[in-house]
Amino acid sequence: MMSTATETIYALRTAAAHIERTLSRAIEPYGITSAQFELLQAIAKANGKSGGCSGLGKQLAAPGPDVTRMLDRLDAAGLVSRSRDEKDRRVVHAVLTEKARELLDVATPVVSQAEATLFDGVEDGDVSRLSELLNTLKRKCPGG
Repeated sequence: MMSTATETIYALRTAAAHIERTLSRAIEPYGITSAQFELLQAIAKANGKSGGCSGLGKQLAAPGPDVTRMLDRLDAAGLVSRSRDEKDRRVVHAVLTEKARELLDVATPVVSQAEATLFDGVEDGDVSRLSELLNTLKRKCPGG
């Protein structure tokens, strides 16, 4: 018999996998992965002040090397440009290109619709409570 914690973690991981598949299908026509889309959104939100790969990685819960590989792919696709920090040459800042801004303008409503569909029939208060609980869990995790 599974403990409540084990059942909850199983349900969380299963839901996360289904959510990831849904979002991946929504973003697929744009030629990028859902993780790359999230990275582009994080770069846009940071507005040139991302703190480099480690800063972006914290926002995405991804290790710096994973962010670097994603940035390599986005750079090769013409979606980001990178520059070294003037004060700390180890830090690389990413900036969206016009092509990335156009992609986000077109893809964001599609992804938002997919996200809304995931919560269709769930009360707003329950969605807010779920967000609070997940953020609490995230803070309790090492590195959270």
